[in-house]
Amino acid sequence: MHLIEGTLPTTTVLMTTAAGLFAFGAACYGARKELSSRQLGSWTAMTGFVFFAQMVNCSMGLGFSGHLLGAALLAVFFGPWAAMLSMGVVLTGQAVFLGDGSLSTLGANFLNMGLVAAWSAHFVFRLLQGKRSMLLDLAQVFAMLVAAYVSTVAASVSLGMMIEESLFASYAVVGVLEAVLSVAVFAACIRLKDTRTGISVHARVAPIAVAGLIALGFVPFSSQLPDALEKTLEAPIGLVD
Repeated sequence: MHLIEGTLPTTTVLMTTAAGLFAFGAACYGARKELSSRQLGSWTAMTGFVFFAQMVNCSMGLGFSGHLLGAALLAVFFGPWAAMLSMGVVLTGQAVFLGDGSLSTLGANFLNMGLVAAWSAHFVFRLLQGKRSMLLDLAQVFAMLVAAYVSTVAASVSLGMMIEESLFASYAVVGVLEAVLSVAVFAACIRLKDTRTGISVHARVAPIAVAGLIALGFVPFSSQLPDALEKTLEAPIGLVD
């Protein structure tokens, strides 16, 4: 879902860059209330996991590939502002160190994958679960499933509006991958406290770190098929990622 240099008109690049900088600044301010010192280890581990997981493309069996977006997991565990902060770090790191995306389209990528995906997941999860404490039950698994799916589709709709193309069909399929992987990681990271003292949860550092190492190990085996965006635009491989 990463746009690279040359895929957006100059006017759109300027507008999305400005909007992206403003949104990231707002995320830095908002995340102060969502992240405590106790959560920094888990937040860093989940951010690292998303960074590596996005590098692993899986064949969708329809001539294109997809990868985990991760914004829904971040939003559910840490809140939408913290999720935006994570996605900003991930997308900037990928653009600067890996050439995945570009600095000129970083604002657009952040608005789609950081802002739209994170907040849509947050709203859907809260709509289905309210403010009740998180725990590993069927209702919350379903809420995570729907939130992850909606976040991917919403981001694709936002991206489609920017490039004036319909991406819904392809990303409706990729959303299934997002939902399944998100639920798996969600289940692995939940910790229940003694019900006699109240139930609360947080993301453990260990399972996320292990998942990140596993994702890193799969990078060499990532599918070489064009991703859903490439396939939809029928562009040569390398134009978009």
